[in-house]
Amino acid sequence: MKYYETLYIVKSEFEDDRLNKIQAEVDTYAKKKGGKIVNSYVWGKRRLAYEVDKERYGTFLLLQYGTDNTFTDEFNDWFELHKSVLAYMTIRLDEMPEVKEIRSSTPTETKADSSVKTDKSKQTADVSF
Repeated sequence: MKYYETLYIVKSEFEDDRLNKIQAEVDTYAKKKGGKIVNSYVWGKRRLAYEVDKERYGTFLLLQYGTDNTFTDEFNDWFELHKSVLAYMTIRLDEMPEVKEIRSSTPTETKADSSVKTDKSKQTADVSF
């Protein structure tokens, strides 16, 4: 199996719902073409090095997937036709990427938030005037 990484940039003004919809569209397309999603997450908003379609900022999304079929040309053509995507880049990885995040269909609290429980009555504050 060959592994690929696609970094794509969308307009920075998109809300979380719109970002999730675009991310789901990209993931669905990759799965439809025979790809197995390893990681798919929002990398964050960043300032672009140069303007793309008169945009100075963009939201970066990262998709890492494995496939036996090579569909990168079709994937790149699909990105060209997708109006929400400002820019994209696909590279081939030498080995399987480490699984960093497992997406769920509903937003939930993170493992760190649920596993750490604090007793507020025992917390003290060091306040000096």
